[in-house]
Amino acid sequence: MRVFIVLLLSLIWLGGCSIAPITESTTRTPDVRSVQLADGQSLFYRVAGQIHSTTTPILLVHGIPDASDSWNSIAAELGRTHPIYAVDLAGYGYSGRPDEYDVSLSAQANYLLELLDKLGLERVVIVGHDIGGGIAQIVAARQPQRIDRLVLINSVVEDNWPVLEMRLLRIPLLSYAALTLMEKPMWQHVLHKGFFNADLVTDEMLHRYQHWYQGSPGRQRLIRNAQALNNADLTSVTQAIRAVPAPTLILWGREDHYLDPALAQTLCQSLRRCQFVFVERAGHFVLDEQPQVVADAIEQFLLTK
Repeated sequence: MRVFIVLLLSLIWLGGCSIAPITESTTRTPDVRSVQLADGQSLFYRVAGQIHSTTTPILLVHGIPDASDSWNSIAAELGRTHPIYAVDLAGYGYSGRPDEYDVSLSAQANYLLELLDKLGLERVVIVGHDIGGGIAQIVAARQPQRIDRLVLINSVVEDNWPVLEMRLLRIPLLSYAALTLMEKPMWQHVLHKGFFNADLVTDEMLHRYQHWYQGSPGRQRLIRNAQALNNADLTSVTQAIRAVPAPTLILWGREDHYLDPALAQTLCQSLRRCQFVFVERAGHFVLDEQPQVVADAIEQFLLTK
């Protein structure tokens, strides 16, 4: 670790002056809405499809370092038959959180349950990617009667997380210095490791991920979100998760270099009704690499008895 830190600081010194900031537009489109939670904070979400339809609503939960816009293509497909709600987790996307607020997975699950109450959604299909999958598991474990079906996509499971990059972001001062002086190379590393198809890691794709973390407040936000990651949030409720009765689909980009699928496969075997499906030619960020495949798999799963 000491050698790594020395090398990283050297790279920071060598590469620091070449990074240009990316400008973010904060204009919200009409599909972005919010509810005020009991603690006074606003939780934002995007809607798609026929919101007043009688079909079961689908709640989409993103991962780190993402936001609700990661679901745009998939939401458009699923929205043809279901009401869609894609949430910005507390501390992510448009949902701001003061530093004193808890943004752990356990707390995020509570915020989502309150969101469902505020929206009057008694029962939902919940779909989660990355840490969003972990949050979905906790929601299902706490209130299984509200979960019609559960879909986990390259999800954190038990103790297979946080990944190395997130652990390094938790190092005081070093992480902020690295993000300040090597911002673009670090984001490029995160995406190149997470994508199977390197051609998709364009400046536009880089912007989509990075623009939520602009400037000093944005860097501090990312570090704070990384510091909140604790796999005890899942390991402490393992038995309750395994007892979830809802039919479950686990989708996994086969070329994921962040999360090993082994624990997810074991979880699937322990659940009452579970399918595990690999998505070919996709890495961890499968929502961007194979959105149509993901949407089709979810649609087919929702049609099964």
